[in-house]
Amino acid sequence: MKVLIAPACTAIAMVVGWLVYDKSVKDVQVPTKTIIPEPIAVQVTRSTTKTLEKRINLVGNLEAGSQVEVRTRYSGYIKSMPFDVGDRIMEGDVILELNDSENRELVSKAEAALSVAKAQLKAQITSQELAQKAYDRLLVLQKSGVSTRQQMEEAQASLAIQEAQTELEQARVDQAGADLEQSRLRLQENKIIAPTSGFLAERLVDIGDLAKPDVALMKIVNLDHVRTVVHIVEKDYEDVKIGQQAAITVDTFPDQTFSGHVKRKAPVMDPQTRTAAVHIEIPNADFSLKPGMHARVQIVFEHRPETKVLPIASLTRRKDGPGSAVFIIGGNPPMTHRRNIEVGINDGEMVEILSGINAEDLVITLGNRLVDEGQTVTPVEVPMDQILQAPPALPEKTNL
Repeated sequence: MKVLIAPACTAIAMVVGWLVYDKSVKDVQVPTKTIIPEPIAVQVTRSTTKTLEKRINLVGNLEAGSQVEVRTRYSGYIKSMPFDVGDRIMEGDVILELNDSENRELVSKAEAALSVAKAQLKAQITSQELAQKAYDRLLVLQKSGVSTRQQMEEAQASLAIQEAQTELEQARVDQAGADLEQSRLRLQENKIIAPTSGFLAERLVDIGDLAKPDVALMKIVNLDHVRTVVHIVEKDYEDVKIGQQAAITVDTFPDQTFSGHVKRKAPVMDPQTRTAAVHIEIPNADFSLKPGMHARVQIVFEHRPETKVLPIASLTRRKDGPGSAVFIIGGNPPMTHRRNIEVGINDGEMVEILSGINAEDLVITLGNRLVDEGQTVTPVEVPMDQILQAPPALPEKTNL
């Protein structure tokens, strides 16, 4: 009997131990809780109609319509400069005068040389006339048989020499006359005349300086119109046309818009920047625009009045190929549906919708990169006129 009691007690202890262990394990285990994600919040709006323009915005610096560097043909010391920087200059005004004492002396010498040449010509003409008379007398005597053949040849040679000498003296007179005219022209060029009307932009010398042909004296700019050079990228090249209108604004007049037009377009693209230069000309009748001002240029390519539009941020790619699509919200609970659409021009913020959207459709404008087809979302509708001003902050995605 004692032999059976010991194994029985051991078996009972093992059973009780297993029951205690099993109960403790069950008490520790906690039921698994299913986590259901909250639908993502997206911003939605409805399409509207407005006037839309396809345009580009560029920047450049204003330049004078034309600029002239004034130089002198001859060296000389500057005697007077009646205009200073900023003064208005009219074409034909004397803008600089050189010291003319040396040139006046050259004119006097040229006049004297011409007088001498004329006197020598007059004396030579007299000599030629005497030679002609001697030759005529010998002709008369030859008919009477009094003169010899040698006398006739000598008289004929003498007359030819005198005629040649007369031509030489006449050439000297012509040369002296040309020298005198050149001296007078050089004297006149001591007074430098404005080649164009405009404003004196720079005065690079002063009275008393030595003016030289290779040194610029001053710069005159014409501000009747100004221009700016802007650079367009390759995709906009064909849209820019000669004569196209442009709107220009400058920081000096922030509330004023100036009108210009495309004057020239480079026929080639710069291989380094892949851009082409476009010259915009701007009328400047009141001279308010000045060279060097920073200009903002807007060129309008197309104008669409009252067309259906959506924010360009609402566009996404189509799944079935190239083109555009948007996500539409519908159903209860709200779910996403991809809708293929046809778009037109855009102004960088709004895009023209040609087909695929109805007026009552709710379109995702913010959050469309985070959703997919058939996904449940929480739409937050925002009126179109508020979207571009200050898009509202959407609730962050949270998990429970």
